Amino acid sequence: MRYLVGVGNYFGGDDAVGPLVVEYIVVNGLDHGFEAVDLSTDALSLVAYLGEETEAILVVDAAHIGVTPGDFLIFSPDQVRTQKDLSGFTTHEGDVLKVLGMAREAGYVIPPIAIMGIQPCDMTSGAGLSDRLAQRVPEYAAVAIQHLAEL
Repeated sequence: MRYLVGVGNYFGGDDAVGPLVVEYIVVNGLDHGFEAVDLSTDALSLVAYLGEETEAILVVDAAHIGVTPGDFLIFSPDQVRTQKDLSGFTTHEGDVLKVLGMAREAGYVIPPIAIMGIQPCDMTSGAGLSDRLAQRVPEYAAVAIQHLAEL
């Protein structure tokens, strides 16, 4: 099975882009040949999708990646390092890269994984997606689906 996973906070402005891309895919019936999963702020649950039966995972998440707001990069976890400063490790303060590192250390089978990092415009608490990202959700979904198929 292939998984397209959205991570982020619905109440964190553009941090909601990952779950909203998953929502768009499901609502529009675009989830053919893979399962679209909304993990929201529970990145730790990603470990439930790691294993020999998993063919590939694409994670969609807001990420400060140094490109124009609204633009995105797709990369493997091995190509980047986290810059999040976490006070601890909770389901409300997850970091996909730290979850994968922990899973590796615990002996989980890590399938091919890519991350689609989308540069946020605004991460203001309580605000919805910025117009710039909201207008591009269909594009993000199409690119994520295509890339997952190629993993």
